[in-house]
Amino acid sequence: MFDDLSKLREREPRVYGLEYLVDGLLLICRRLSLSYWIRRPFEHPLNLRQRTWVIDLYCFMELAILFGFLVWSDNRGLSTVVSGYILFEIYLSLFNIVFIGKFPKINYAPPSIERVILLMFVNVLQVIIAFAILYRSWSSSILSWPDAFSQAVRVLGTVEAPAQPRFMVDMQILLDLLLLVIFLASCVGQVGVFRRTPGTEKESQTSR
Repeated sequence: MFDDLSKLREREPRVYGLEYLVDGLLLICRRLSLSYWIRRPFEHPLNLRQRTWVIDLYCFMELAILFGFLVWSDNRGLSTVVSGYILFEIYLSLFNIVFIGKFPKINYAPPSIERVILLMFVNVLQVIIAFAILYRSWSSSILSWPDAFSQAVRVLGTVEAPAQPRFMVDMQILLDLLLLVIFLASCVGQVGVFRRTPGTEKESQTSR
């Protein structure tokens, strides 16, 4: 963590002020992420293919866990903790891609923007299922898992905002807007890591 912070301070003089504080906070928070520790042994550019598979498998494992909790779990506390932690990992990863991904010495770039877009679609599905779990766990009325999933989809599409649980609905709307902002910033504006660079293409060829 402190090594990454020193690299950010010493080798990236263009980063200062609020951006430096945000980048530093992200570097600290990602130490709390299980996905960070799982992919860390594969951070070298020569391990690009292995790292890609590890990240993909981890994303789909999280998706399967969320679906399992949505369908079968009746433990409100455990369901809330698991869905909340996975939401934390999703947004932490997206923020790291946008803010830290432009520093190759700290965070290696993904192989292509197309792959990032595909994973972002998976992230959207994860967010929907996570909030479906929260709606089913905290709703004042009994919701079946298809009804909870449908409710989360309708909130995402701004079609309907149920009255209860109000805090969960407000949180999903804010996080959905945040997801849209990140998507536009990364794919339309092509900030940071999403710009195709010769170095990224060279790393991809080396790993084949």
